[in-house]
Amino acid sequence: MPNHYTKFSALLPLCSAGAVTQALELLEAMRAEGADGAFESESVGFEAEANEPPDSELQHLWIHHDESGSVENVLAFVYACCEKKLTLPVRWSLIWAGDCSKPCLDAYCGGAIVLDLETGTEIASLSLTDWAYQIKHCTHQVFDVDREAAAQAHDCVMQKQNGEATSETPAMLPICTALAAAAFGQTVTISGVGPD
Repeated sequence: MPNHYTKFSALLPLCSAGAVTQALELLEAMRAEGADGAFESESVGFEAEANEPPDSELQHLWIHHDESGSVENVLAFVYACCEKKLTLPVRWSLIWAGDCSKPCLDAYCGGAIVLDLETGTEIASLSLTDWAYQIKHCTHQVFDVDREAAAQAHDCVMQKQNGEATSETPAMLPICTALAAAAFGQTVTISGVGPD
């Protein structure tokens, strides 16, 4: 019987040394509540410990697990820290990998989520399983953009930010098409290499 693993490792930036202590106390309180509280199961599914970078005054919690981690419980904890204003007002990401002890079909996966710690809201998330399925079944569009189109799109955006008049060029058509598809709720990927 294969064993399935969810692995992750991330630093959660907190606003002070006192916030580190409060966050660890909050985690213990949430652990005590178990599945009756914010966590989805009795097993918390992650470890959290103070991590002080030697070259910085910033305080962090190192959140990690190398076996059966629970992304959902990590997020419940991070949202609780945001609610209590323990985190720095920055964007934060958690990236995880799904692994298996034997080569099984559909056993490998992964994903990522980006949160705004100031507001405690999700900015974006990605499931590799969903992403691959969408591309495989043609429900996800991939637009290739050449260097010229990327440069022109960059110039157009910069001109608009500065209040200057702009005109879209034919080279920008793939970018405009991708943005239109995204506006209709389609998942798109714009790939290519742009200017430095």
